[in-house]
Amino acid sequence: MLPFERAEAARIAAFSTSRLPRPLIVLTPDRADDVYWYRFSAAHELGHLILHGDTPPGDQQHEREADAFAAEFLTPRMSISPELPSRVDFTVLARLQTAWGVSVKSLLYRCRELGLFSAPTASRAYQRLNQLRAQNLFADEPIGRYPGEKPVLLKQAFELATQHGASLTGLATELAWSVDRVEELLGLLSDRPALRLVP
Repeated sequence: MLPFERAEAARIAAFSTSRLPRPLIVLTPDRADDVYWYRFSAAHELGHLILHGDTPPGDQQHEREADAFAAEFLTPRMSISPELPSRVDFTVLARLQTAWGVSVKSLLYRCRELGLFSAPTASRAYQRLNQLRAQNLFADEPIGRYPGEKPVLLKQAFELATQHGASLTGLATELAWSVDRVEELLGLLSDRPALRLVP
């Protein structure tokens, strides 16, 4: 996450590029006051990298495709469909928001997209959501309180790789990251405080 210094650049919420040695996604902290927006934007930019490479930005069809990718990536149709309500139920949607890490607005859109809600029902639901947000319900969730994703397969892949000679320092060198950062991403850092012997 990088802040932009110039005012005209600060209007950019996120961007991605694959023109560097490693694909890069940049999200601006000025626009990341909502963790659900942050996660969707990251998935949207990942969609651009996978689907479009480095085509010039601004193509509306590409934007729709990146949004569709993000929705499917964060809430896969086969997994989320059985959990979505067949009628507007904000209690259920609030629970799903926490479980899936996506906004209630995005869940309403997913219900409409999957044919669970009609267009008029979805429209009324959006209006009701706006009223609830005005009453400080479903407020933005600051990104600072979000612990981040906890990858499971990554740790398992590393454990398998160590059986074939890989090492933590070797992986850190390959990624050009610190060993501490790699340990954090692999879930190898202990939450317990470090104790020191004092003479």
